[in-house]
This record gives sequence, C-alpha cells and structure tokens, in this order.
Amino acid sequence: MEEDQDKKKKPIKNKSQKWWVWPVKVFFLAIFLSFTFSIISEMALSNAGIAIAIIVILLFIAISILFDMLGVAVTSSSIEPFLAMASRHVKGSKQAISLIKNADRISAICTDVIGDICSILSGAAGASILTKIAVASSGDFTSIAIASTVSALIAGITIAGKAAFKKYAISHSSQVTFRFAKFINLFTKKD
Repeated sequence: MEEDQDKKKKPIKNKSQKWWVWPVKVFFLAIFLSFTFSIISEMALSNAGIAIAIIVILLFIAISILFDMLGVAVTSSSIEPFLAMASRHVKGSKQAISLIKNADRISAICTDVIGDICSILSGAAGASILTKIAVASSGDFTSIAIASTVSALIAGITIAGKAAFKKYAISHSSQVTFRFAKFINLFTKKD
C-alpha cells in the first residue's frame, strides 16, 4: 500500500536549479521583438513624413501603455473568481487562471519586454522626426527647442498614460485580466 502511494506521488521539481532559464528566454524574446518592431518602425518611417512618424509614435506609446496595464492587472488579480468561473465552464476562465498562476512571467513579458521596447521605439521614432526637423533647419536655437519639446512630450505622454492606466489596472484587475484572457481564448485550441 505504501509503495502504491509512493508511485502516485509526483517528484517535486527544484525550481531553483534552473533559475537562469527564464531570464535567458526573456533576453532572446526581447531581442527578437525589439528587432522585429525596429524593422517595422524603420520601414514605416524611412520615407514617411512627419504626420506618419507622429502616428507611429502614438501607436508605440499606446502599445506600451496597454501592455503595462495588462501586466499590472494580471499581477494584481485574485485567482478565486476565475476558479469559480472555470467550475461553470466560462470561456476564458482557464486562460485567466493560467495568466494569474504565471503572473511574474506575464508581467515581465508585458511590462518589461513589450512595454519597454515600445517606449524605446517611440523615442527612436521621435528621433526620426527630430532628424527631419534638423535637416530642414540650420541647427539654430529653434530646432533645438523643438527637439527638446518633442522628446519631453513623448516622455510625458508615455509616463502619464502608464500612471493613469496602472491605477485603472489595479482597481479593475479582474475585469482587465478576464478581457485579456477572453482575447487569448480566441486563439487557443478548443476542448
């Protein structure tokens, strides 16, 4: 009888043995996404006017804010409501449970990888605008003032947006997590 119980027990994995695996995976994911987003940004901005560059900047800022909000919401969510939903077979509840159980990884991917890459690329797109302005002008004080203003606006919009949506994500964490999980459910294999 005791032998049967020993066979049924699953071996406990020592998670500290391979602590370095996750950071290495995130490193390569960050490089891949940064490279991909950078190519898309360069293609969109290479011959684009200032209006297109502004749209690209606003798109990167919006993506950065959205993923920051998702990472904070998943980290702030409680698993209990989703366990109750899963018992009633509510679509998206299993994905929400998985998101919450992996909150550290989801937060790292959403806030640190995607959010930070988009923030950096919005700054790079801003530099593209500034280069166009500098080439058009003679590098006088006006162009320096415009360049500084554009950089400050990009930083201000990004930081204010993240601050506003972090508060929303914390106070509505279950709703945001559930919407995210329902979106993921659209792309998952149905049972």
